[in-house]
Amino acid sequence: MDLKKLGLICLSCICILYFNTISDAKTEEEHSKIIGNFKYTYCSYASDQIWITLIEPVSDQGISILNIPSKIDGKKVTKLGSKYDNDQEYREYNIFGFWLSENDGNLKPKKMINRVEKIKNIVIPETVINVTPNSFAKLRNGKNINIPKGITQNITNFCEVKWKKFSISSKNKKYKVKNGVLLSKDGKFAYGSVVPMKKLNIPQGVKTIKDRSIFYGSGATDFYIPASVNKIGFQSLFFSDVVKFHVSKKNKHYAETNDCVYSKKSGRLVAASVKNTTFTVPEKVTYLSKTNFAGKSVKKFIIPANVKKIESFWSPYRENITYVFKGKKPPKIESSFAFRGIKFQVPKGCKKAYRRAVRATSEEYGEKIQISEV
Repeated sequence: MDLKKLGLICLSCICILYFNTISDAKTEEEHSKIIGNFKYTYCSYASDQIWITLIEPVSDQGISILNIPSKIDGKKVTKLGSKYDNDQEYREYNIFGFWLSENDGNLKPKKMINRVEKIKNIVIPETVINVTPNSFAKLRNGKNINIPKGITQNITNFCEVKWKKFSISSKNKKYKVKNGVLLSKDGKFAYGSVVPMKKLNIPQGVKTIKDRSIFYGSGATDFYIPASVNKIGFQSLFFSDVVKFHVSKKNKHYAETNDCVYSKKSGRLVAASVKNTTFTVPEKVTYLSKTNFAGKSVKKFIIPANVKKIESFWSPYRENITYVFKGKKPPKIESSFAFRGIKFQVPKGCKKAYRRAVRATSEEYGEKIQISEV
């Protein structure tokens, strides 16, 4: 290939990159328009579609109802959410521009937060089919919102807010709400709670409580698991306050003991209710792995002799914890069990046996677990 042809090819590539850049710049160019008492910042999402990136009340009055427009400039509004939502290079912004200050841990800007507080009803038009993950995160509780038929992604993030009323279009093909719980359309999967409630009942027919379901914002004091549930996901039943767990006696997979939930088949402690900083593993539990905790932070675990195996990361409490073992024969302990500052208290004459049980752990982490006999 001669130099002339090579030069023409390079010039063509530069031109293509330039025009693509210009095209992208036009696509991402933001505009603003005041409609009613709200200012909408938006950009083109496609040739005939609009992406609203920011909504700001422009008044303290007449803003109790936010009717997000279905069209702007004759184009359908199909997407909501900040461009910087979930972008680690920036802060995580919601649709109202809220962000969490790294300096004091407070939400900002205060003036906008106070105005948005006055919004009681959020009406999303049927044209919207896409919302970014944190579009409506960080909102104060007590608002009403509707989810149109076309939104089928990032719905579980709505569970982080205590809504006064949360409704989903009956035409939505992926989700529905029952008993204040967000479910799959067929009712077999539970994803979290969408309204506050003291007694939280997982609807009969649910087969799986999904991993990382969001129930912690419900304010529940009692959590009821029906006979139909055959799988409870990890990090799905975490609560900051004490919760009493109830399992239907007809459930073939799980049972309750001492306000805790365990697997009938494996003996695994599935969910633990902790009333103080010392937690005693129930006698019916034989296996510790991926336990969901509700209540107080634990400083001391009492491990009865019936526990035969402890897997790594079975609990979120990993530093400066004391384990009091009651069995003379140590359980099988996975090599990655150890965490910083862990102490073992074991029966007299059993120190060597427990030292052997955690030898692989000590070798892996280079930190010797403190073991004393009591």
